[in-house]
Amino acid sequence: MGRHNNNNVLGSSNNNHGKKCRNCVSPVRDIVHPTQTVVRTTTNEKRIRNIHPTEVINVNRTVIRNENYFPVTERQVNETVVEDFDCGTDVNNPNNCRPRRNFF
Repeated sequence: MGRHNNNNVLGSSNNNHGKKCRNCVSPVRDIVHPTQTVVRTTTNEKRIRNIHPTEVINVNRTVIRNENYFPVTERQVNETVVEDFDCGTDVNNPNNCRPRRNFF
């Protein structure tokens, strides 16, 4: 087999035997940069209804007032007490009187 001329092929060794090549492509060198991050934000709006119920209680109140009175009644009582004495036979000498026993 014959010789292959790979002087102009990308990635092949440049063996020009000291001769300059006019249309030669220099080897490619890759430079990888850090990854750039792009953030895309999609905003979705949600509606939240806050409902605060109120209860009204109507109270119908009846107040019963108990009034207590204590009336006082006064009355007069006429009392007659009968005491029986035995005074003997001498009407002019009341010192001889002694209470009489009730036989009832």
